[in-house]
Amino acid sequence: MRKHRLGLIVPYRNRYPQLVEFKSAIENYLTKAKIDYRLIIVEQDDAKLFNRGKLLNIGFLEAKKLKCDYVCFHDVDMVPSKVDYSYSETPVHLAHTLVNYDNTHKPIFDQYFGGVTIFPVEAFERVNGYSNEYWGWGFEDDDLLYRVHRAQLPLAIKNLPHSGPKSAALKFNGYDSYVEVKNIIDYKKDFTLHLSYCPDDHSFDSEKRDDMFVALGIPGYDLTIGFDSFNRYKVELFNSKKEYFQGFSIESSKKKVVVNLVYNAKLKRFKAYIDGKLIANERLTDKIYDYSKNQSIFLGCADPKREKDNKFFKGIIDSFAIFNKELLPAEINSIATNQYFGLTSNFDEYVSETALQLYYEAKFIQNYQLLDLSSNNNNGIIKNCEIIKLDQEPTATITVPYRRIGRFKLMKHDDKGFNNNSWQDINTRYNQLRFNNEVKQNWHDNMADGLKNCKFKLYSSTIVEKVINIVVGI
Repeated sequence: MRKHRLGLIVPYRNRYPQLVEFKSAIENYLTKAKIDYRLIIVEQDDAKLFNRGKLLNIGFLEAKKLKCDYVCFHDVDMVPSKVDYSYSETPVHLAHTLVNYDNTHKPIFDQYFGGVTIFPVEAFERVNGYSNEYWGWGFEDDDLLYRVHRAQLPLAIKNLPHSGPKSAALKFNGYDSYVEVKNIIDYKKDFTLHLSYCPDDHSFDSEKRDDMFVALGIPGYDLTIGFDSFNRYKVELFNSKKEYFQGFSIESSKKKVVVNLVYNAKLKRFKAYIDGKLIANERLTDKIYDYSKNQSIFLGCADPKREKDNKFFKGIIDSFAIFNKELLPAEINSIATNQYFGLTSNFDEYVSETALQLYYEAKFIQNYQLLDLSSNNNNGIIKNCEIIKLDQEPTATITVPYRRIGRFKLMKHDDKGFNNNSWQDINTRYNQLRFNNEVKQNWHDNMADGLKNCKFKLYSSTIVEKVINIVVGI
C-alpha cells in the first residue's frame, strides 16, 4: 500500500496567539491520526498587503521539495475537532461545519472553497495553483474553484429547485428594462408584497463598494427586493427616521425564488420570507418610511428616472402581487410551494384572494402591458423587456466542491470580510471586481498566473522536526 505524505500549508502574518494554539492542536491531531505530515508555515513580511494565494503557492513549492504527494491549505484560525486529513485523489473541501468561539455556527455557502482544502499534487499543478493577484482579504478561493472547473477536475453537482410558477416571464436586460406600476400601497396600514424572480449574472460597478440589483423598487430611501453582489437574495427598507433595515438569504446560488415582504403597521414590524422561510423579523422602532410620496413602483430597477444608481436588474420576473393585509406564514408557504394556481382563487392554506390589490402574471400581457388580474385596472407599463416562455428545468444545476464532513472550532479574531452590510476592506471589493468582471469572463489565462510565475524573496527557512517555518517577501 502506497504511503502518502501530507504537506499542510498555513499562510500567516501577525496572529501569533492563534498560531501557537493551532500548531499544538494540529500536530497532536495528525500524530494521533497516524498521518505522515510536514507542517509548512509561510509567513509574509509587512511590506505589502497580505496575499494568501501567493503564500499558499510558496508553501506548495516547499511541500514538493519535501516529497509530499498531497497538500492541505489550512487557515490558522481553524482548529480541527473531527476531520479526515487522509489522502484524496481529487480536490476536496474539509470546512464543512464551522463553530464560532461563542458556539454559534458559521453558515457555509454552496460554492465555498476556503478555510481547509486538500489537493493531490498533480491536480494542483494542473490548475497552476492559486492566482498571485488577490491582495488583501478574499476571492482567491473562488478563483481556485473556477480554475478547477475550467480544468475539468472532478466536482460535485447540486440541484436547487426553482420556486413559483413555470409558464412565462419577463426578461430584464440589466441596463434599461423595467416595468412601471402605479403606487397604490397604503403605508399606514398592513400590506404584503409578493415577487417571483430569478437573477442572472451581473457586471459589478467599479465605482461602488457593493451592488444591489433591484427586481422590485419603490424610490426614495429605496424599498427594494433583489439580489446583491454578496450573492444573496435581499430585502431592504427604511423607517420614517431614515433608519435602515434588511433581510437576506444564506443562499449563494442563482435560482428562481419567491420573496414576500410583510409589514404590520400597528406593531411597526417588518418580516421577509424567501421560499416560505422567514429571513427577517424586525421592529422598525418607528413607522415605515412614507413611500407614498412616490407615484410609481418599478419592477427591474430602483428608479429608472434617476441620473445614476438606478440599480437595474438582469434576469427574469414572472409574478408580482400586492395585498392590503399581513399574510400569515402558512399562506406564504402555500404561495411559495405553489406551481399551478393563480392568486385570484384560494388554495391550500392561502385564503386572501379578496385582499389582492394588484396581481401580475407574465403570461397575461396585452399591448405590451402586464394585465392586473386583481380587476383593479393597474396595468404595468413594460419598457424594453423581452417576453419569454419559461421552459427552464425544475432545478438549477450548479457545480460545488466535493466535501468531507469536517468540524472545526474558529478562534476569535478581527473579521476582515463582510460585516455590517459591506466589505471591511476596500481591497476585498477590488478582488471581487477582478473575479466577477474579469476572471469569470475569461479575460485572464490562469496558466500565466500562479505556480509558474510565483516570485518571492526568501528571508529565512527553519526546520524543527516536522515543522518548517518560512519567512518571505512578495
